[in-house]
Amino acid sequence: MINLGKRSRAGRWRDWGLLLCLLALTAAWLLSAGREAQAHANLAQSSPAPNSVLDDAPDRVAIWFTEPIEPTLTDVRVLDSGGARVDDGATVVDRNDPTAVSVGLTLLPDGAYTVAWKNVSTVDGHRVRGSFLFSVGQPIVSPPVAIPEEPLLQSPAEPVVRWLILTAVLAMVGGLVFEWLVWRPVLLGRQANASLREMGTRLASRCSKLTWASVAVLLAASVAQLLIQAAAVHEVSVIQAVGSPVKTILADTDWGRLWLWRVGLALSFALALTNPRRLWPGAAALLTARWETIRARSTTVIALGIGGGILWTISLTSHGAATPGIRSAALFADFLHLLAVAFWAGGLFHFAVGTPFLMRSLSPQVRLSCLAAMVPRFSMIASLSVGVLIVTGVFGAWAQVTVIPALNTPYGLTLLAKVAMVVPLLLLGGLNLIWVRPRLAREANAGRWLKRFLAGEAVLALMVLASVGMLTSLEPARQVASREGVGTPASLKFRETVDGASIGLEVRPAAVGPNDITVSMADRLGDPITNATDVAVRLTYLETDLGEEAVSAVPAGKGDYRLEDVPLSISGAWQAEITVRRPDAFDTRTAFRFETAPFVGASSSTITPSPETAGLLLGAGLVVLGMLFMGSSLPLGGWFTRAGASVMVPGLAGFVVGVAVLFNSQLGQPDELAGNPFPPNSESLAAGRTVYELNCQTCHGVAGRGDGPAAVGLEPPPADLTVHVRLHSEQDLFRFIHDGIADTGMVPLGDKLNDEEIWHVVNHIKTLE
Repeated sequence: MINLGKRSRAGRWRDWGLLLCLLALTAAWLLSAGREAQAHANLAQSSPAPNSVLDDAPDRVAIWFTEPIEPTLTDVRVLDSGGARVDDGATVVDRNDPTAVSVGLTLLPDGAYTVAWKNVSTVDGHRVRGSFLFSVGQPIVSPPVAIPEEPLLQSPAEPVVRWLILTAVLAMVGGLVFEWLVWRPVLLGRQANASLREMGTRLASRCSKLTWASVAVLLAASVAQLLIQAAAVHEVSVIQAVGSPVKTILADTDWGRLWLWRVGLALSFALALTNPRRLWPGAAALLTARWETIRARSTTVIALGIGGGILWTISLTSHGAATPGIRSAALFADFLHLLAVAFWAGGLFHFAVGTPFLMRSLSPQVRLSCLAAMVPRFSMIASLSVGVLIVTGVFGAWAQVTVIPALNTPYGLTLLAKVAMVVPLLLLGGLNLIWVRPRLAREANAGRWLKRFLAGEAVLALMVLASVGMLTSLEPARQVASREGVGTPASLKFRETVDGASIGLEVRPAAVGPNDITVSMADRLGDPITNATDVAVRLTYLETDLGEEAVSAVPAGKGDYRLEDVPLSISGAWQAEITVRRPDAFDTRTAFRFETAPFVGASSSTITPSPETAGLLLGAGLVVLGMLFMGSSLPLGGWFTRAGASVMVPGLAGFVVGVAVLFNSQLGQPDELAGNPFPPNSESLAAGRTVYELNCQTCHGVAGRGDGPAAVGLEPPPADLTVHVRLHSEQDLFRFIHDGIADTGMVPLGDKLNDEEIWHVVNHIKTLE
């Protein structure tokens, strides 16, 4: 049996120094990442909104996409019903917001207009095009222009090329990890005899060939990817893409610059692995055995840092880098996912190649001894990597799918197929760990089973990576589901009982464009209320002040009062305040809040991952991984051995970071002045009336006209709220009550009333007439 004895203290310090160098290189890459970028630049929103009807002609059309776009490859055109352009031809991308683009318009007469756009993403360079309709001064009589169907793939060869690139990089990085942590300590360690060292040298040569082949595949596939990209963006053949199209991609796009970084790092990786003896034969005489060991170890660290940089460029072009609102978390999770795949699958490729060689070259006893020493090392790496893959994979799947119905999309179905292939891969790995590993030291045929299982795992890993190549070429499931209206109800319905009357509200279809609004009323017995003299509905957009006006609904029979073709010109949060006047009862007021969706088929951003949920998922996942790593380090000696500490340190770091992420995700509180968090329903109005009577009525009077008993002698006199309230926003009213008004009798009440009470008062004083 091979003795894997402890290293000297000097050796430990040297190893820790090399590890710190690797971490420093990786950190430098992370800190020097470029600006935010995303992939598949689809329509998020626009002004005018798709399918909207405007009273006045706009002077510009503005569009916001789901990710930044390349300015030189983006174009927006506005066409009249005859197909003639009515824009000024100057498409402009906002310098401060690379997701926003606009174009100026000539003076538009009444009529319908089509906005046609096309762009190129700054990450994966996918070209996307679409169109929508808006109208000025008259209803849209023709059906809305549908967004053209985009091809499922930019090119049929794209998934294959991505698969080759990913597989090559994983084999490059995983091979170095496998050499450093698995076979080199066994075959070239201090306790290894001369024959084992010779075998280690021969195995190094064999694995080196696989690494060099991977570098060649990476470079060749990268060139193919560049040609495919240039051909797709410029809409020419691959042959025609050679020349100016390729030059434009490399010089004018972020995708091209990342491509140059990746190729440059691949060449640097090859240079780092080149033995100086081949470049300079005289170097052999200068390199003692000690310096050769230091050189080899330093080369491995530098090459690992470069490999991490290549993986980082892949993450920067991934869907993780394109996830709105949680880009940093998704990018971090994607990079960890790639590292874990490299440590496991990349090492697996080299293990599968090296095991047959060891079985042919070593005697049965030595062979079993070697494999029995190598398998536990690789099993530890694989087990920890699988833990990381599960946590980051769940996070990534949630970020790109978000809602379960979105699984019924090309991306979602491919993801399910990937998971289906991962299951047998894990089963084979489990068999190696549970069934084969215990038999290696005592059964001669155990090595043959190990070889077979490793080959099966390698084939399944290649199939899984092929599905990843397809996933990275497809549009995220949440974007497709957004355009298809997944999860969007046909209408929104609300109901509340106020002063004995049951009041309901239905908004159909609760989307941008014309909507039908129905107010239904019934008494305590459930009989329709039909004697209302006025049912006024005031619609307010809560995110921006668009102005508000109460409109009287028309009786429709059976207690229903209806407003037809009410324009909701923008998606987001709206509030409907309802005031019912009846001859035999006091006025009844209530309010409901609802979200309008963009016009179905127009927006790709109606389904987005929640930052709060992302923080909880990522934080909890890091805590679990930290505990897994720390627990796994205990059998290795914990803090008291080099092997145990190398697992304990990242585990502790992950645990601390996870706790910090969980804690930070709970700290985010919405700005209380972003809008009134309480709709003016009966409960809020009753609470506001009570607070008003106790704190405001003495000056402003019962009806708010500034004629309360304490108003006598005040200069200036208290404001007439029936006049002044409607002149100010809810945020201004909140500040007046909270902070008071200088040089008036309006004292601050913020130290007496909490924010909730003030917001209820704001709702109450808005009802004063």
